[in-house]
Amino acid sequence: MSAPKKRRIGSILRWLIAIVGITYVLWNIRFHDRVRVITPGPDFQVSEVRVWNDAGEKDATFVIDADQRTVLRSDLWTLPDRKTVETADPQQSGKTRKWKLIAVRPAGDLPSPAVELLVEDGDSKQRQIIPPAAVVTRDPIRVTYPLVEVGVSRMVREADWSFLAVAILLMPLSYLLTSYRWHVLLKSQQIRIGMARTFVINMVGAFYNSFMPGSTGGDLAKAYYASKYSEHRTRAILTVVVDRIIGLLALFVLGGVLAAFQWHVPECRKVAIAAGIVVTATAAGLLVFYTPALRRGTGLDWLLGKLPMQKQVGQAVHAMELYGKQPRVIIWAFLCSFPVHVTTILSATMSGQAFHLPLSPLYYWVIVPVIALVGAIPISPQGAGVMEFFAVQLTIHRGVTVAQAVALVMSIRLVTIFWNVLAGIFVLKGGYHAPTEAEQHELEDDGKEADTGSVPRPAPATNDVVAADKGKPT
Repeated sequence: MSAPKKRRIGSILRWLIAIVGITYVLWNIRFHDRVRVITPGPDFQVSEVRVWNDAGEKDATFVIDADQRTVLRSDLWTLPDRKTVETADPQQSGKTRKWKLIAVRPAGDLPSPAVELLVEDGDSKQRQIIPPAAVVTRDPIRVTYPLVEVGVSRMVREADWSFLAVAILLMPLSYLLTSYRWHVLLKSQQIRIGMARTFVINMVGAFYNSFMPGSTGGDLAKAYYASKYSEHRTRAILTVVVDRIIGLLALFVLGGVLAAFQWHVPECRKVAIAAGIVVTATAAGLLVFYTPALRRGTGLDWLLGKLPMQKQVGQAVHAMELYGKQPRVIIWAFLCSFPVHVTTILSATMSGQAFHLPLSPLYYWVIVPVIALVGAIPISPQGAGVMEFFAVQLTIHRGVTVAQAVALVMSIRLVTIFWNVLAGIFVLKGGYHAPTEAEQHELEDDGKEADTGSVPRPAPATNDVVAADKGKPT
């Protein structure tokens, strides 16, 4: 199969995944307020109906449906906190029977115990209403999902825009910090790009992130432009890869630690375990790579020797070995990643507060890293569809409606897009120029040092290179 055909197929698959994810979200989202009632009849069908007049959770009566009839609060049902329940099997002593849990009816103000459960037999598909006492389980069934699923239109109307303003104003700090982190990694590889120039390249990459797959699409642009300033282009490209890996690893650590502090929450347990596995695997991989005996014993050296483009592979291995000789640089870059993620999480928390999500502030430190991680996967532009799906799954049992989860993700994405698009100013200013004559002279001086084994000499840059600062690179 030809390379262009493979790229087309890959592109189709990525967009297909994005479309499926977006379809799933749009199918479940509600633009108007909704409640759940059981329609009369033997089948116990649960119907979602529109509720009028901006109903609240504690209202005694609700005006519903197109005919605007009134129902009591005790007539409303909501989603359960689990998918299945088990009851004692009357036909086999000591055995249990599994049911699919469809809906629950709360006893009072949420969160509250359930007073009735609507269950469905897995084989016959017959439904019936049972009391919670019939369920064989150690954990009591509690109702956490709201009775009224607030629609998008009402959420936007009632949003606290002051929180959204804070969310927007917090984000620029992350761009400054990521630029500094990358500058540190470039400098350790003896690639002479000034801090101001590094910032511009980073912002140009952010601009490309606005429309390229995943939140890492702009890394390709960063790697391309950075490689123009060094003869060791593989090193320059590798700095972008290492920068991204360090950032993601710090995100795993931060999310995993905060999830472990909330071990009693099932979703947090899953996140903590997954983060622990990734961090452990990364540590094991680094141990193998930087231990010659293990590298030979595990066959890693043999595998590296069989890879295509051996010249580039050798240069990449050499660059990684340079990092291994500078552990302080890596540790410092790793530590610099935490303020970046703290800024992102705080911004997302402000967005959640703006839309009145019923989440504790600590829970954002678990779900936002997960949303950010899946958004970094190059599947669709800005992780469309994928981020929403995971947000819904992580919050649906915490009293957050689908509309609220989507609003949270959309606010996170729109805040990022706002600054990414604003970064297009660096492109529009026409700042893509080759080094000035004075800068080129300085780079050539650095190149002479590289010939003696000190600093690599940058290659002449073309006219379409990175937006540069007006001063000399440091």
